[in-house]
Amino acid sequence: MADLNDPARLAELHQVLLRDEADAILDACVERAAELAQAPMALVSLIVRHIQLFRAHRGLPPELCVSCATSRSNSFCQLVVRQEAPLIIEDALSDERVSKELVERYGIRAYAGVPIRVRQHVVGSFCVLDVVPRAFGPRVIEGLEQLAVEVGARIEALEGDAAPPSRTVRERLARFEQTARTLEHALRAIAPVIAEAQSAAATLPEAPPAALSPDDLRAAVDCYRDMFAIATDLAEDAMLLARSSPPETAAEITQATRSLARDMVEISPLIRLAEGVLQGTLDERAAARAAHIVRDAFAAHETASVAVRRIIATVERAQAAEAW
Repeated sequence: MADLNDPARLAELHQVLLRDEADAILDACVERAAELAQAPMALVSLIVRHIQLFRAHRGLPPELCVSCATSRSNSFCQLVVRQEAPLIIEDALSDERVSKELVERYGIRAYAGVPIRVRQHVVGSFCVLDVVPRAFGPRVIEGLEQLAVEVGARIEALEGDAAPPSRTVRERLARFEQTARTLEHALRAIAPVIAEAQSAAATLPEAPPAALSPDDLRAAVDCYRDMFAIATDLAEDAMLLARSSPPETAAEITQATRSLARDMVEISPLIRLAEGVLQGTLDERAAARAAHIVRDAFAAHETASVAVRRIIATVERAQAAEAW
């Protein structure tokens, strides 16, 4: 049984998680899967620490199209990754292996998912879903497995993007520290809005969501977008620093920065929901329902803050060593 939090498995998703633009190859794969299975929904689902992230999708409910994620803890796809084997659910309502939360909220009744492999690790599930109980024949499963090979190859290609130009060690350390401290301040600034959104999600379904003003939502969105750009720069610089630093320092920088990048990705579903409210494509109650589904993403804010503090401490030690 696979460890969902295995750092080596999560490391395979580093670069692909930093990209949120649509990918034509992955989109084509989910279209072909839906047609093959004659199913209304198909997904490329990547299993991270707190959420399952939909890297490509077809047929999702509107709020999940916006958040592109649900909590990992109630997902079907986590079982595919954990078992490293196909999972077929003919009727989720009576299947004891799966959470009933997605059944109750979105009517998911049938599921067929196969592992997505990048090198030796299973990083997610390539799956089709239906809103009625049904069987999936051998032809469908074989077809999904063939498409999953294409999906894994595409994710591996996205992971292979070239690193940016080099800088001197001193310049990299100075830039790294400045960037990390900027991100630390930004994480502190967005904390009250994250906390209020968490409170709103926690009240469902017993009470209406707490009211967040448009100004607060817009500030949260703008702050997050800035933070994500900063974290991306930090990740790029970390790769270069690791090449010229002592092995222990390089390992600390790489691990902490990758942890931070994944946390930033896991916060992003909440920000996309806020954008949906601001743009008028989601009402606040629908957004709060979806926030309830991705509730584990709230934990990512705290772990991101911890990761930044680790990065700053590591860089300070590296700068002291470099001064000698």
